[in-house]
Amino acid sequence: MPTRDRKQQASRTWKESQDKMNWWIECGDSASLLSLIPDASVDAVICDPPYPEINRSYGRFSESEWHTLMRRVVSECRRILNPTGSAVFILQPNSERVGRMRVWLWDFMAWTAREWNQVQDVWWWNPATPPTVHCHRQCGLMRPSVKICMWLGEPSCYRKQDAVLWTESKANAAVNRENRALQRKPSGQSMRAGRCASLSDERGGVTPFNLLPFSNTDSLNSGGAYGHGASTPLSLSRWWVRYIVPSGGIVLDPFTGSGTTGIAAIEEGCHFVGIEREPDFAEIARQRLAHHSRQGRLF
Repeated sequence: MPTRDRKQQASRTWKESQDKMNWWIECGDSASLLSLIPDASVDAVICDPPYPEINRSYGRFSESEWHTLMRRVVSECRRILNPTGSAVFILQPNSERVGRMRVWLWDFMAWTAREWNQVQDVWWWNPATPPTVHCHRQCGLMRPSVKICMWLGEPSCYRKQDAVLWTESKANAAVNRENRALQRKPSGQSMRAGRCASLSDERGGVTPFNLLPFSNTDSLNSGGAYGHGASTPLSLSRWWVRYIVPSGGIVLDPFTGSGTTGIAAIEEGCHFVGIEREPDFAEIARQRLAHHSRQGRLF
């Protein structure tokens, strides 16, 4: 079938699916299937792509192969996003050997920032990360427990800060309410703690930091429980859906894996479209999303 006819058919299928279904998972190559999705039809892309130079059940990407794939994926994601939409790619750096980091992640960060726009640097910290070979006494390094949430989009892209405010600790809140004097920081900035406390009361929480502490410890319901070795915690996925997806919007994950982002979208009352290359994982994702839909969590 000619490419133009395939795109027209895919566009019709897309519209019919969104009218009838709240989620949809397709098995196939991410870049190829993304090319069939209509322009400006998705509200957010949230995904945890494979990393280069890591052995997985689905194979191993060299750094060159990974960059080729991701440049195609990023280009397509930018095309299919609504003008106010944005994309989050969750990525973790890795090492060539102990004491020598690979630079693919920083190359990717620099390229996306130049070619598109990095809205803000946001990092996920997994405080439950177990010790690795880096931590052995003879190596003397630290636990690699932080991943970047590469947030790409236009500077004015949609975000709802009130949906992700943090609850302040009682001890910290008490100090802020007592200390109403003007405080000057070493950087020269100043603030009134009392004013910050009153705003926190008014809004129902405090402004979140760009370091997101979510432990990846659910061994029963996470993607890891279904055999996927690189699953993002559901709590982190739900946080991003609440933050960057308008009510009832469409979330797309071009590297669906076991479907955690889809479950997050469903539980937050959104539509979900997933693409997964590996048939076994695609079927697991379908089963997980069908299970959550049957439980009545959708809308």
